[in-house]
Amino acid sequence: MNEREPAAPSGVAFWLCAATGLAIVGVGAAGLVTQLEGPALTSWLKVLAGGLVAHDLLFAPLVVIGSVVLVRVVPAAARAPLQGALIVSCAVIAVAIPVVGGYGRLANNPSLLPSAHYGARLAAVLGTVWVFAAMTAWIRTRRQRGA
Repeated sequence: MNEREPAAPSGVAFWLCAATGLAIVGVGAAGLVTQLEGPALTSWLKVLAGGLVAHDLLFAPLVVIGSVVLVRVVPAAARAPLQGALIVSCAVIAVAIPVVGGYGRLANNPSLLPSAHYGARLAAVLGTVWVFAAMTAWIRTRRQRGA
């Protein structure tokens, strides 16, 4: 079999989408810089820095270590769905940490984070992801054995 290198992104549609995305990011960044001042900007920068640190020191290594373990333990047909579930789980957890932890909850604004069941909902989402991944892995493994 001859492996081909993937083609570099190109074409009018790609560049239009890239320009649109860059413009949206620019508008968001400009709005952030011009609208947030003092404590709000400091708070936002802390969240951003914390997210970057959590990603680089916690989530990325967990995904890499989990993937290495999966490659050594799980049959080849089942790896992709389980690695996908691992990546999705880390992303969902990273996004849910502030809500589950109640960061930003204000006594004078109870509607800001109205539910106390975020942890259970996170568990339900993660359970759904892993059940779907396990079923997909099982089906792929059975098909490979049958072929």
